[in-house]
Amino acid sequence: MPASPPDRSLDLLAGRVFDIPEPQFVDLVRSLEARRLRVDQRATADAVLSRLRPRMSVARPARRPTPQRLFCLPFEDLLYDPGSRRKAVGRIPRSAIAPIWAMFGERAGKGTIEAAAAALRAADPEDSAAVLKAGGPLWSESARVLSTVDATARKTPNGRAQLRDALGGEPVLASLDDIIVMLRIAHPILELRSALPPPPIETVDKHGLAALVETLKTVAALHRDAVPYVLFVLMARLRDLGMLAELFDKLADTEAGDLIRAVSDQAGEAVVSQSEDRLIDVRTELADEDLPKADVARALGREVDALERAARAVGGGRALARRIDRVKAELGRVAREHVVAGADEHALAAIAALDDPLASNEEELQTLREAEDRIVALRLCRKLSDDPETRKEIEGAVKRIAAGLDARGKQLVQRLEANDVEVSVIDLYNTVRLVELVEGSDKADKLRLAGMKAMKG
Repeated sequence: MPASPPDRSLDLLAGRVFDIPEPQFVDLVRSLEARRLRVDQRATADAVLSRLRPRMSVARPARRPTPQRLFCLPFEDLLYDPGSRRKAVGRIPRSAIAPIWAMFGERAGKGTIEAAAAALRAADPEDSAAVLKAGGPLWSESARVLSTVDATARKTPNGRAQLRDALGGEPVLASLDDIIVMLRIAHPILELRSALPPPPIETVDKHGLAALVETLKTVAALHRDAVPYVLFVLMARLRDLGMLAELFDKLADTEAGDLIRAVSDQAGEAVVSQSEDRLIDVRTELADEDLPKADVARALGREVDALERAARAVGGGRALARRIDRVKAELGRVAREHVVAGADEHALAAIAALDDPLASNEEELQTLREAEDRIVALRLCRKLSDDPETRKEIEGAVKRIAAGLDARGKQLVQRLEANDVEVSVIDLYNTVRLVELVEGSDKADKLRLAGMKAMKG
């Protein structure tokens, strides 16, 4: 009996998640949140919610308040789904929530979680003050309980290893440290979030900058070791890490300037660590998407640009610089695999297909765009990689395309001189356009003038 085809319904939902009208999307999220409360439906609800996260991160519909979600509120910006078993600095894998919440639940003071649930039922989820009031006792108690567990584990030689095994691995243990810190500074972090634009942040205005300075000072007074976590939250909310350069320049001249300089090494470690993790996401995205090659090259270029700007902002020693170079080199290899490899063959095939006598005008235009896409992608990759082998491969591909266009241009001029009825001015100008992309305007102008002269006889 043949195997049943795989169920692609969730993948189809993921592809159309931004097509769902806002009111229906909000209703869908609320319905799924309700289903999560039933053990027999939790796995299905979580699977669907995972596909909705890209839209939820933008729309952020009000979600059903629960004690566990309230527990996560101070550190929810740091949550992510890693592509590997390692944990990035300044981020918390979502898989760490369940074991850490369970550990707290087993040790929480009597009635703590029940009191939080009652406060949430009485509160409007849109009322941030009410949510903060409901969360205060829960965050204080969870910080106390979890820090006690951690301190107890550190008293014996094998204590931390046993705690690691109980939680399910090193990434969860490292996340426990992060969560304890974030629970201790919950109130200033949530106040900062209310003062900043929703993510992804495009720019931080004077009001946001002032709030950031106050938060850094407040957190330093409460727990100085927690200051880097203010930056981790900011980094998680920015459009890209390259924006750190401008923000650090602005913060350097404020009352929080010394604090920023003091934690620059930790910020640098987070930048590099998160960029290393981002590589996995980039490869996954490229494997899942059939994108124009020029768009891929532009996206990789933005990744490199953001990394370089962020690295300049945070500084760091030679070790960090070497790791940054490795990330850039890996992005260059991604470009080589997904953009450069076979680019000349695809471009020349598209150029040859321009002569197809059966092609419609629309098909000819699409073929021209395919050739342009490959050529533009190669040009963009020239700026992307410092790897000599990649540069050599790019230059070789460009030369082969240029040679093919040169031969095509000469043939077109000869056919125009011979009044070949199957050659038109459109053929000439399509070739001129491609020559300009590959070899520049001077070479393209020479071909254009030669073609116009041939047509005039």
